[in-house]
Amino acid sequence: MSAELIIQIVFWGSFSLIFWTYFGYMFTLKVISMLRRKKARKGEYFPEVSLIITAFNEEKNIRRKIENCFSLAYPKEKLEIIVVSDGSTDNTEDIVRSFEDRGIRLLALPERKGKHFGQGEGIESAKSEYLVFSDASTLLSSNAIENIIRNFADPKIGCVSGRDEIKSGGVSSEGEGIYVNYEMKLRSLESASNSLVGVSGSFFAVRRQLCQNWIGDLSSDFYLPIITYMNGYRTVLEDTAVGYYEFLDEQHNEFMRKIRTIVHGMEVLLRFKEILNPFKYGFFSMQMISHKLSRWLIPLYLVFLFWTSLLLIDTAGVFAFAFYAQIAFYILALAGYMIADLKRYFIFRIPVFFVMVNCSIIVAWHNFLLGNKFITWEPTRR
Repeated sequence: MSAELIIQIVFWGSFSLIFWTYFGYMFTLKVISMLRRKKARKGEYFPEVSLIITAFNEEKNIRRKIENCFSLAYPKEKLEIIVVSDGSTDNTEDIVRSFEDRGIRLLALPERKGKHFGQGEGIESAKSEYLVFSDASTLLSSNAIENIIRNFADPKIGCVSGRDEIKSGGVSSEGEGIYVNYEMKLRSLESASNSLVGVSGSFFAVRRQLCQNWIGDLSSDFYLPIITYMNGYRTVLEDTAVGYYEFLDEQHNEFMRKIRTIVHGMEVLLRFKEILNPFKYGFFSMQMISHKLSRWLIPLYLVFLFWTSLLLIDTAGVFAFAFYAQIAFYILALAGYMIADLKRYFIFRIPVFFVMVNCSIIVAWHNFLLGNKFITWEPTRR
């Protein structure tokens, strides 16, 4: 086999993996959902529910969050609201205490141990068999709890994700908005064809029995869908249960948030690496590889694609086109990043967002390999 042929194989392999990750996987899910659509048997279902809100120094958001909880349409006598303060040092706890006479329970942890540890403490304190988790900076639609819980009328449903929706933001939020819409469409197809591989960390629900072996230093929004599947249940998306959050036009904060999210995902996949075995977990393993692992390998694919197209530039027009198209794409990204006003144009905004996401993956790999866990981080202030 000649060196040129090997380089061509690497080029087409890299291109195919990028295409599969962003488009092929979604198309496959679309076909499967059309041939074998799985629907949750929803019903009028109003069991007792515990809503657990974790907060660290959220004095800016916590009053609005609690008032939002009071506006929820779910029967008040069946909704327990617990705010877990993860060692807050501002006025968060005092604000929550001012609502205690209206039924809000405060669980004040003496020291800061992270969001997921706090969720576990909230579970220990909760009285209900159905648990809903939500962030202090996320506001829920009035029917969100009712709509997310009705999925549990189906005994095969173990975990349910709400739908993310960006409420406001600057120019950069439009790139994030396109990504969120893409992710929600992908989750919708996963839900219709099999089971979600991850849920919205800012708003989701789960059966209490699936939380028995809580892991306080891993992302619950990723490992709970894995545990759910391992225990014979499905994780689904409830499209009408909406959690609204604000995207701040602060690139550094959003960049760091993405790094933390990816590192947490890598830690979960390392702990539950058996889920990647298709001989044991079948199609769900393929979902995990396509949606998570392959996406985290995109920067590697991009390097191979660029390098091989450069080496093959004089051998065929397709390789020359691929090389110069990549150069143009990265120039647009650099220009959009350096000149803020250019991001108002779609042709600059998308390259900037794409490059930023993949740069965050590279930094996440660096942190993951160094063992940086980001267990107790400073939340992105919205």
